[in-house]
Amino acid sequence: MSEKKYVDTLVWKLKEKGHQVHPDVAKSINDIGYKLLEQVRLGNRDNVFYLLLRCFKAKEKKFPNELVEAFKPENREYFKTLIFSFLAPILGEEKSKPEGGES
Repeated sequence: MSEKKYVDTLVWKLKEKGHQVHPDVAKSINDIGYKLLEQVRLGNRDNVFYLLLRCFKAKEKKFPNELVEAFKPENREYFKTLIFSFLAPILGEEKSKPEGGES
């Protein structure tokens, strides 16, 4: 029961971190969005880690500790859920913003 509570808490923390990502990092993640989603779907944890780490390091931003938790072996079963919870607020963010000046 405590494992489920831990994963639930981590999902919410990752979603919050997704909302707080620096705009430059969010743009980098959006640029490789389809590739990233496909790697998550396939369960390629190493590739997903590399792609995300590259986005953060290219913009000289700190890789979130909560995101590191998603890649730990004990969270293997929940990997896709955890990563998707982080990516959901980021991917497609630019398109969902209302355009200025239109009524």
